[in-house]
Amino acid sequence: MHISRRKFLRQTAYVTSAMASASTLAACGIFEKSPQETKTGRDEVERPVTQDKSTLYIYGWATYVNNQEVLDNFTKETGIKVVGDTYDSNEVMLAKLEASGGRSGYSIIYPSDYMVTQMRDLKLLAPLNKKLLPNIKNIAANYLDLPHDRGAIFSIPVSLGTTGFAYNVEAVKSIIGEEPLDWRYLWDNKEKLRITLVNDPREVLGMALHTLGYSYNTKEIPKIEKAFQKLQELTPAIANFTTDAWRDPLASGDLMICMAFSGDAISLARQDPNIKYVLPNNGTSIWTDTMAIPRGASNIEGAHAWINYVMRPEVAAKISDANSFGTTNKLAKSMIPDDLKAIKALEPSEAIIAKSDRIAKLDAEILQVYEGFWTRLTTGLG
Repeated sequence: MHISRRKFLRQTAYVTSAMASASTLAACGIFEKSPQETKTGRDEVERPVTQDKSTLYIYGWATYVNNQEVLDNFTKETGIKVVGDTYDSNEVMLAKLEASGGRSGYSIIYPSDYMVTQMRDLKLLAPLNKKLLPNIKNIAANYLDLPHDRGAIFSIPVSLGTTGFAYNVEAVKSIIGEEPLDWRYLWDNKEKLRITLVNDPREVLGMALHTLGYSYNTKEIPKIEKAFQKLQELTPAIANFTTDAWRDPLASGDLMICMAFSGDAISLARQDPNIKYVLPNNGTSIWTDTMAIPRGASNIEGAHAWINYVMRPEVAAKISDANSFGTTNKLAKSMIPDDLKAIKALEPSEAIIAKSDRIAKLDAEILQVYEGFWTRLTTGLG
């Protein structure tokens, strides 16, 4: 089962999707099913908030906790049972932890980089005890001093993700000839293309801002409006705004190019040689997923044991193989499968990194501006 990495949907859609995902995985035997049902009929997971050293409750993206071998080996070594619940957006996770007042029962969460900043500011994260994390030496130093959490005080980056092009090689070559190299390609060939853009206002408007020479994180309304207007030029080529429902149409040739997150696209490319994932050479969005311990965690000792375990090279390599994202573990890079290492876009080059942006936290007022233009774009309003 696939769950997208970074969705920015409305809150009600988030909650419905997250609960459905958890229920489905529970049926597969990977996650425990909730002991209760809400009046809506959806499972409402409640975890014990008292200290329990025999069980570790994890709340994360499915790809980080659905590898049974990884889970079983941790339990064999530590005697700690792992129970995982999933979310499909950072916002669902944040809402759940805020609602619990820091007493969610979870001891490990997997926030993306920008969400670490937000949760830190809300005092929802516990500082890490580096003395219990000797394997932190395996993480490349540059990932331990990123802007969202300088010095890795509250989080450990585990996966590297990017946003780029997934495209059907035969369809693109037969209709256009040249394969995509950068974001400008979309505008240069808009009359011939059939594309999708991710259902994510910060990514899509950010891409247009970037193409115009602005930052993904600009707070200047005139620049955001220019990005909106530039995206309007692509309207005839856009089949849909979707983060997930592009794979089958792209494989069949009904779609030619899809804006996609790296793990999603690389997973498909590993299955279908006619699909390629490339990073725009004029730069893109780069991001990391992290491990963190929420304030009020029910098993602090077990949480540190899990983080230290995941930072082992062989474990990090298994997780990278499962989710097709780049790894921050410098020793794991040589251990990932050859077919994954062969994909050049797995990790951006230094040249592309220099041209790229990381999406950062913005104030609520400016986010409303982004959402306003996004609504106009996706509903076809002028």
